[in-house]
Amino acid sequence: MQSCNRYDLAEEQIKAFTRSSVRAKVFLCLKDGPKTVRYIEKAIGIRTSTILHSVKEMIEAGLIKRTSDGYRLTNIGEIQAVLLDDLVSCIVALDEHKDFWQSHDISCIPIHLRKKIGMLTDSEVFKDGPVTVLSTQEFFISELKKAKRIYGVSPIIAPGYAESIAFAVENGSQVDLIITGKIFNIIIKESKESLIHLLASKGFRLYCLEEELTVAFTVTDRILSLGLFRQDGRYDVTSDLNCRGEKALLWGRELFDYYLHRSKPISSISD
Repeated sequence: MQSCNRYDLAEEQIKAFTRSSVRAKVFLCLKDGPKTVRYIEKAIGIRTSTILHSVKEMIEAGLIKRTSDGYRLTNIGEIQAVLLDDLVSCIVALDEHKDFWQSHDISCIPIHLRKKIGMLTDSEVFKDGPVTVLSTQEFFISELKKAKRIYGVSPIIAPGYAESIAFAVENGSQVDLIITGKIFNIIIKESKESLIHLLASKGFRLYCLEEELTVAFTVTDRILSLGLFRQDGRYDVTSDLNCRGEKALLWGRELFDYYLHRSKPISSISD
């Protein structure tokens, strides 16, 4: 059955979320555990009588049950609440930086992580200004130098990036870096000795990915810095999406692991 036809089976319950903000807010309020009516009233700012009306409907639908601790989601209610929370977070994250997501190629972000874009709500787009050229790159480099743990994926060569990685490794940071085959060949041709020196360091691991990429990103213990190619196939050096918070770092690590499983480790290079 196609997705468009499956909608008919779910239409009534989907509309129940969208037509009642009270119902949706009660769902989200109960997502992390049972709550009393007094707590819900204070959390969502809606009077008790209105809340109880929605709660009654949700009990009848098998989504909520009353316990000694207050009102709690049923098993089905818990699953629906998680999905609703993900959807709300996704819409908020996309809407906040609509231009960034619309103007770039997102094909290298796998479907399962596009579904989790809501994990990037604590974020801001850094853009170069007319008189602050390379300010985005300068911020990124400064973050690299502060990091104790670095995971990077790069299909490009950016000014100062290699030097910052070397600086981080020399100062005790652990760095895992994935580069494309094209970038690896350029580095071998232009900076072979430096790469050999890095590979001899305990804190550095290098991987090579033999495929084209339209995403460049770095995850540290502080920040996820996400860069994308434009729709015309050129990398956008003028803007990055910088994300903070545990969820954003987890999203970044999942994206790194996705590419790590497709890469081959490089432990040494012959002279």
